[in-house]
Parts: sequence; structure tokens; C-alpha cells
Amino acid sequence: MKLVYKLTLTFIVPLVVTLGLWGWLSYRTMERKIHADTDMILKDYASDIIMRKLSGQELPDRFNGAYNTYYIKEVSPEYAEANQAVVYEDAEAFLRSQEDFASSRVRKQVFVDKDGRHYEIAVSLPTFEQETLVEHVLVWTVVLFVVLLVAMLVISVLVLNYNMRPFEALLRWMDEYVPGEPGKPVPSDTDVLEFRKLASVAQQTVERFERQYEERKLFIGNVSHELQTPLAACSNRLELILDRQDLDEETAEELVKLHRSLQHLIRLNRTLLLLTKIENGQFPEVTDVDLGRMLSESMQMYDEMYSYKEVTSSFSSTGDLTVSMNEQMASVLVGNLVKNAYVHSPHGGGIKVEVRPDGFTVSNPGTQALDGSRLFRRFYQPSGRKEGSTGLGLALAYSVCERNGMALAYEYAGGRHQFAVKLKKLK
Repeated sequence: MKLVYKLTLTFIVPLVVTLGLWGWLSYRTMERKIHADTDMILKDYASDIIMRKLSGQELPDRFNGAYNTYYIKEVSPEYAEANQAVVYEDAEAFLRSQEDFASSRVRKQVFVDKDGRHYEIAVSLPTFEQETLVEHVLVWTVVLFVVLLVAMLVISVLVLNYNMRPFEALLRWMDEYVPGEPGKPVPSDTDVLEFRKLASVAQQTVERFERQYEERKLFIGNVSHELQTPLAACSNRLELILDRQDLDEETAEELVKLHRSLQHLIRLNRTLLLLTKIENGQFPEVTDVDLGRMLSESMQMYDEMYSYKEVTSSFSSTGDLTVSMNEQMASVLVGNLVKNAYVHSPHGGGIKVEVRPDGFTVSNPGTQALDGSRLFRRFYQPSGRKEGSTGLGLALAYSVCERNGMALAYEYAGGRHQFAVKLKKLK
């Protein structure tokens, strides 16, 4: 989830609670105000009738053409004693203008005239207009709540997006950054102190990493290059010693073991030197390479080399796969992936190579998935070190793909290890 949306969702909860509480309080306040005004009208109307009754004036018609009505009845002193308080209630009252009963607000009050007689007066006012008004208030409160909520959310997203532009630019720069290759400077065109500090830290980190990266490549390249001559000399001297006729059997066996170890060291050194050359871009010559043909020829070669394992191979193609790249690098890519499948396939297993116009897949049987996060690291051998293996084959293949705009991915499915190469990087 993007940071902008995460912040917006975090902002929604208190915003909804605040606006909801505000809307509810506004509605309840308006509702109480409307009811209070209705009760005030009833009070004034009742006081006017009581004054007329007590002063002996003519009382108005019960149905005076308006919606409000009243009635007065004489009650016993006991009833008056028990109902001294003024009572407001909601009840059904008859409206002559409507010829029907309607919901009304009723005010009841007991009073005494100058002769000591007790009366109860009840005045009523229909509330359907007030109810309609309250409903309108409720509807418009809800509408206002929704409009305010949507407006504030939209404004929040727009404001956050606008202010997060420097951060988005930094993320895009990090996505495009490739170690060892010249790139754009870290974007820092902002007046936000935190973003400027983040860009500065990123720039310092990249510069430090680039220095270490170059120093590592230079060190490995120099060491591998310097080791070539003495290693070759040692190997030649051992071969000359092994050719001597006066060697006893025990000494010859020890020298053979030493020669085998030395050959492994020579292969490791050559592989490191090749990896350094690939990373340094020392294979500029580019030509059209038919990877499908190269894969087929490589399988034929390894079929003969690993015939003792009785491995079966299957090659299928659904289209031409011609790539513009250095032919030696293509040979390294194909050779290492195919050899890896043969080396790690069990006795009697089946190797499959599938070629498509957008890439190819090399697969071999296996009992369990490998650690994809470490598989393409140098010297990583998940099933233990095998004799003659340098642990650099997959690292070489991965480096070739990276340098040629391809992607190398691993997947374990259906009891098989699958290494897929695609011409465009995986998203």
C-alpha cells in the first residue's frame, strides 16, 4: 500500500468519528430547539386562554382556523392535587381542518379560578410540520457530513500527493539505480528539510557503495590476474614431476590429489576473472546469437559427458530466440544453466529445456525447493559442495542476464527445479 493511502486511511477513522459526533450533536441541538420553540408557543397559547378564563372574557373558538386546539374541563380537587405539574407530551389530537387525528404536542396544566373551582386546560399543536423540519434537518446533516468527508479526503490525498513528490522522485531514482553504472544524481529539489536530509543520506550511501564496489571488482580482477601465472607454473611443474619414472606409487597418488586440487583452484580463478570481466563490461562485441541452437548443442554435449547418469533430455521450441549480445557471454549463460541441470539431476532423471520467443526455461527433478534469495550468490551451494564445482555457475549466469537486460528467476513446481530466463526484466 502506498504511503499516501496509508496516511489517508489512518486519517479517516478520527475524521469520521469527529464529523459524525459533530453531525449528531448539531442534529440533536436543532431538534431540541424546534421542540423548545413548540413548547413555548403552547405555553403562550395556554397562558392567554387561562387569563381570559380567569378574567371572564369570551374564550376563543376551540378550532380557530389554525392547527392549534384546546379544551378546558373542570376537575376535582383530588385530581388537581395529584396533577399540579405542567405536563408536555406527544399524543394524537383531532384537527377539524383535517377531519382527522394527527400527531401533536400537548401541554396540560391545572389552574383554579376565583371561585375555587379547579380546571385542567390542554392545548395542542400538530407536529407534522416540525417533524418534517426535523427530517429535513437530519437529511441535510447527513448530506453535509458526506460532502465534508469526501471533500476532506480528496483534499488530503491531493495535498499529500503534492507534498510527497520529492519522496516519489527519490523512489523512482532508486528503482532506476544500477550499481556500477553511471546514473542520474539523487533528486533533492525540495524545501522540505526531512526530504533533503533523506536525499543527502542516499547520495552519501551510493557514493560509499560505488567506491567499495569498484574496489572489490578491482581487487578480485587483480588477484585473479596475478594468480594465473603462478598457478599455471605450479600445474606444469606437477605434471612434469608426475611424468618421472622414479616415482613410487604412494608419492604419485599424493601428487595426483595435489594436482586435482590445483586444477580446481585454477578453474575457480578463471571463473572469478571471467565474472569480473563481465561486471566491468569487457565484452563489448555484440552479435545476433541463436540461443535455441546454442541450448540444443549444449544439451548434446552434456548428454555424452553425463551418459553414466543415464539422464534423459527433452528439448522443445515454440519460436525463434535470437538475442543481440556477446557470443561468449551467451555461451557462459547457456553452458552454466544446462550444466547445472545435469550436475544436480539424480541418476535416471529427466532434463527439460523449453525455448520461447521471449526466453527459455531449463528444469531438472528435485526433492525440495532451494533458497531463491541466496541461490544466485557467489559460492552458495545449497546441497553441499560437489567435487569440481566452484559455486559460481549460477552467479555467472545471473550476472550475464543483468548485463544484457534479461532476468533470471528460479521456481520449484511439480517436483522440478526451474530456471527461467526472460528477455525483459520481471516486475
